[in-house]
Amino acid sequence: MSVSLHKQFDEHPILEPHFRQELVIRLLGELRRGPRSFATLVEAAEGAYPIDVQTVLDELRTQQKVAISESGDWRGVDGPAQEGLSQNCYGRQSGPKDGLPEPHPLDFDWRFTAQTLSDLTNSLELSSSTRVAVLGAPTLYRHLTDIGTKSTLFDRNASLLERLRNDGYASVRDCNFLEFPQLESGFDCALADPPWYTEHYEAFIEAARCLLVPSGRLFLSVLPRLTRPSAAEDRIEILDVAQSLGFDLTAVAPRALRYVSPPFETEALKADGVIELGDWRSGDLFSFVLGTRPPKHIKPREPISKEVWQAYEVGKTTIKIKTEPVEVSQEFKFEAVSSGGEFRLRSVSRRSPARSKVNLWTSRNIALAVSKVVVLAEVLQRISGTESIHDALGSVSYEYQLTDAEREKLKDLLQLLFEDAGLEWTW
Repeated sequence: MSVSLHKQFDEHPILEPHFRQELVIRLLGELRRGPRSFATLVEAAEGAYPIDVQTVLDELRTQQKVAISESGDWRGVDGPAQEGLSQNCYGRQSGPKDGLPEPHPLDFDWRFTAQTLSDLTNSLELSSSTRVAVLGAPTLYRHLTDIGTKSTLFDRNASLLERLRNDGYASVRDCNFLEFPQLESGFDCALADPPWYTEHYEAFIEAARCLLVPSGRLFLSVLPRLTRPSAAEDRIEILDVAQSLGFDLTAVAPRALRYVSPPFETEALKADGVIELGDWRSGDLFSFVLGTRPPKHIKPREPISKEVWQAYEVGKTTIKIKTEPVEVSQEFKFEAVSSGGEFRLRSVSRRSPARSKVNLWTSRNIALAVSKVVVLAEVLQRISGTESIHDALGSVSYEYQLTDAEREKLKDLLQLLFEDAGLEWTW
């Protein structure tokens, strides 16, 4: 895939100099082996976001250190022209048809590929009597349950848990590890896929310690070294936390875990012109065993964000609206938060400056700033009941005394959301 020169938009975090240099070293090292496709370079970039990879490649091209061949592959100016030519060995993977609510960026929801589910099951050699705690990996829990493993899911995504219960999966628990809940031991093995931030790792590892029996095994998804500027230091901190809680590292399997690219990430990349990249994201699998030494006490951190979001399902999409004080006298309107004026974000990173402006965000990465957002929330609530769109819009418009212009804006926003969800818009 040929990639044109890229402008770093405002919603992308600025690359820090040290991180940029590390990525330069990694990419030039890969290109010394021969020409590479963009997808292959992303695979080799140790977790770096594709837009960061693209930005660095464009800079190197401007500096005449790399070039693009007629076939669209990248090559080092001083490297071999043909030797070592490779293509992306993964491409588009097949995600499990899980029937679960669509992943949403606010839930840090990336799900394993079908191949990863199979590989994990085979490599862990779980017997029918092994008691398994699955922390934050719902599709893995369902896969293990379906093959007869004694598994229990611990997750905080209420709509996802409800769907699993409705499908007959009873061994699920609503659990926010950041609140350090009381947990009882009794599991031989724990498989944890926390959001890739250190406060979540602390909470998940502490939960695993509480759940496991002595000498129990912990298998932990760990962010690759170049996922973000702090990733290398974060990995060291993760190991320190695990050691302080009594865990001994037994094995590391780089890139053993592969993730389906969720719609919100695919749409973010499309907004920057990156298409058909495939399921590029991978994680390292760290294996631990719980020792007998006394664990260090960990004090829960203050949450980085105390925002409250309400979820609504429209078709296959999940729409989340931030709960916030509203001035009734405000005019109802909505606008893009993207610097380019598009309705979709170019970056879902927690470091993105644009995130603070968003109070409506969908699982397909429509992200907007909506004034008097309670009006939209009320309409979606009514639609999720028994009211038609027409009746809900009329009732809410009357209740909030919307002007004709505001009512048209609300109608336009509803049409945008429904059509994006793949639903026919009827009025």
